[in-house]
Amino acid sequence: MLIDKSHRIWIVLTVLATAVATTLYVVYARNAPAGPQGGSWPGLAFGVVGSALMVFAGLLAGRKKVPRWRLGTARFWLKAHLWLGLLSVPMILFHAGFQIGGLLEQILLIVFATVILSGLVGVAFQQYLPRHIKETSPQEAMFEQIPHVCQALRERADARVAAVRGTLFAIDENEPTTGPAQPGTEAEFEPLRAFYVDVVRPYLTDHGPTDSPLANPSRAESLFSQARQSLSGDDQGVLNQLAAICDERRTLARQAHLHRWLHLWLFVHIPLSLSLLVLGVVHAVMSVYY
Repeated sequence: MLIDKSHRIWIVLTVLATAVATTLYVVYARNAPAGPQGGSWPGLAFGVVGSALMVFAGLLAGRKKVPRWRLGTARFWLKAHLWLGLLSVPMILFHAGFQIGGLLEQILLIVFATVILSGLVGVAFQQYLPRHIKETSPQEAMFEQIPHVCQALRERADARVAAVRGTLFAIDENEPTTGPAQPGTEAEFEPLRAFYVDVVRPYLTDHGPTDSPLANPSRAESLFSQARQSLSGDDQGVLNQLAAICDERRTLARQAHLHRWLHLWLFVHIPLSLSLLVLGVVHAVMSVYY
């Protein structure tokens, strides 16, 4: 979710609500004989509002589970999740009177702070990653489609080599070759085919070796330059095509790496958010009965 002009009204409303809440808190804190307390009526009001904002922001996950529900657009819920989540910060602080409290309250505040910080990190990721991928990748692929795109690249490379060599692997003298017969001896076939099978083809798999020299652009250029010295004619053209395919594979690898960071963030933010809601309920129950 990019923060653009469409967020302007949300920003304005969040700032105004924070200003009003701050004014009310200052008046309340100055007139409270024992200082601001979470159990006072103003303190409880701030707590209810802050908790309601957190619950409403957390409903985004529920909205994703049932996309058929006509309860606003996905963009609306993303904006609500961000700005209402941020608005809950001053409300919770005003509820606590900027005091740490007991052990449960301390744990609750730590989890709350971690959720907010992880949420801000997620916003930063979503601001940076799409732009970075767009600038560095001519064609962006969805994370789930990357394995299929890698397979397509490998099949395209196989076809390029087979078109000039007739086969990808060493020829078995007892079996006929596939494809049209090629002039020359077996020794003349080996440089291109050996380079492709041993170096290029393994890198084109979905989980290609991370230590492959082709993963590094400068090392890949050096390898292809060395390979060109032993090739000529059609083999040179195929080698150039293979180099371009390897460039596409490196682009996909960068995209996959960035997407994994985003998925890792989700595995942190969502469980913490759920634990925050559970701890909030426990805190409310204990406040009423104890």
